[in-house]
Amino acid sequence: MRTLKQLTLSLILFIATVSLSAGEFNIKVEKMGQGRPVVFLPGFTCPGDVWHEIAKPLTDNYECHLVSYPGFNGIAAPDTLWYQTVINSLKEYITNELHEKPIVIGHSVGGLFAMQLAIDDSKVYERLILVDALTCMASVMMPGVALENITYDSPYNQNMMAMDDEQFAGMANNMAGYMTLKQDKKSIIADWIKQADRQTYVYGYTEILKLDLRKQVEAIKVPVLVLAAVPFNLEQTKQIMADQYALIGDKRIEYIENSGHFIMFDQPEWLSLQITSFIN
Repeated sequence: MRTLKQLTLSLILFIATVSLSAGEFNIKVEKMGQGRPVVFLPGFTCPGDVWHEIAKPLTDNYECHLVSYPGFNGIAAPDTLWYQTVINSLKEYITNELHEKPIVIGHSVGGLFAMQLAIDDSKVYERLILVDALTCMASVMMPGVALENITYDSPYNQNMMAMDDEQFAGMANNMAGYMTLKQDKKSIIADWIKQADRQTYVYGYTEILKLDLRKQVEAIKVPVLVLAAVPFNLEQTKQIMADQYALIGDKRIEYIENSGHFIMFDQPEWLSLQITSFIN
């Protein structure tokens, strides 16, 4: 993995009709609409525009900030730990660029970021919406494996780093096939994975697997809406979410069947309705 170096922040790019001055951040942000701020955080490897269809109807009343992460979609990769780099950049952006407390909506890994922000200082945020996110991914994906045994130099990571482009593309296509029910979206998800900086993809994902926020989320003092896809068994999904979010006090969990991980692709109308009813 890369050695730790001093963080050099790249100039943020606003995609907006109005010219705005901004500080320097590692993230890229697309700004849409006007009104109360809503920060949209995508999943791993995904660009902020994965949220376009969901954010666009909100733009009459909300200022939507669609975030993209370093190391993905052509944005320069960080020379330090990816997770903390993104957290630091999000905090700086929210502190310096937003005019009031934001609502934060995070999908998958974006949900981890949303929770971490509120754990660190709930007073900064109005409420959170977590879309098919977990407080500890490894407990579901790798049950029984101790977090300290998840290492950066594992044989799995070594194999991932050694893959040629064709092998990596095959892996990406296979992963994308399980993430959505929409055939036309599978190739889009796969392309996001293929375009990722390899070190960010491999070691950034390892950072995420080593996280366990299940106890830390007790510090979240704002309302939380959890939206969970049910790809197989509803009762099993409910049990997982009960464990993952047990210590969040002010929460509501809603479930949607007939959806893969990308609820915004598979069930966009349901997702939009849940979001608007919670934030209005």
